[in-house]
Amino acid sequence: MLKSIAGGESLKTLSLHRERWIKKKPTTDLGQRIISSATNEFATKGVLGARVAEITRLAGTTDPAFYRYFAGIKQAALFIMSEYYWAPLNLRLNHYQQISNNPLQLFEAVIEALIHSTEDDHSRPWLAESNVFRIVVAQMRNPVLLPESLLDLEYLTFIEKLESIIYLGQQQNIFANNLRPSLIAQILVTSLHSLLLQSNLALPHLRVEEGEIKQVAYRLVGLLK
Repeated sequence: MLKSIAGGESLKTLSLHRERWIKKKPTTDLGQRIISSATNEFATKGVLGARVAEITRLAGTTDPAFYRYFAGIKQAALFIMSEYYWAPLNLRLNHYQQISNNPLQLFEAVIEALIHSTEDDHSRPWLAESNVFRIVVAQMRNPVLLPESLLDLEYLTFIEKLESIIYLGQQQNIFANNLRPSLIAQILVTSLHSLLLQSNLALPHLRVEEGEIKQVAYRLVGLLK
C-alpha cells in the first residue's frame, strides 16, 4: 500500500504530522478566532493571496498573536486542512470500520462522508467547515503547499484506508480489479471533490445531484447500481 517511492519505501514513512505546522495548539478563544479568520481568508483569496495582517484584523488581534501559533501562512493552511478536514474524515472512517468489515458498506459510508464534508458542523459554530472544504479542493495541490500537503499523515491515512476497502472489494469480486486500488482511491477523492465543489457554487446549470455523484463513485470502482 502507498509504495510509490523509489526502492519501495512507503509514503507513510515520509508522512508529516499536523503538529509539525503549529507552535501552539489553537484551542483558546484567540486561537479559534485566528483559525476562523484564516479559514475565511484562504477560502476567498487562496494561500497566495492571504495576508497575516488581514487575518489578525478579522480576528480582532495583532500579528504577533498569529505567530504565537503558526510560523507563517503556509503552515496555517496545512494545519487547517489536516486538522479540520482529513482528521475528522478519518475519525468517521474509524467508526465505520469498528461496526462493519463489509467493503461495499464501508465504501458507501466513505462516499457519504465525502459528500457531507461540504457542510458546516453546527456543534462548532466558530468554524465554517464548508470553507475548509473549499480550501482543500482549491489549495491541496497548490505548488506553495507541495509536497507537504500530499505527505500529511491524515491525508495519507485516509487514502490508505480507502485503498484497503477497494482492495478488499476487488478480492471479493464486488469491485472490478482492472485498476490498482491506490490509483482508484486517489482518482475517486479528486473526482468527487471536483463535483462537490461544482455542485456547491449555487449555479443551477452546474449543479450535480447527490445521486449522480454516487453513481460516479460506483463506476470508478466498477460497481453498477
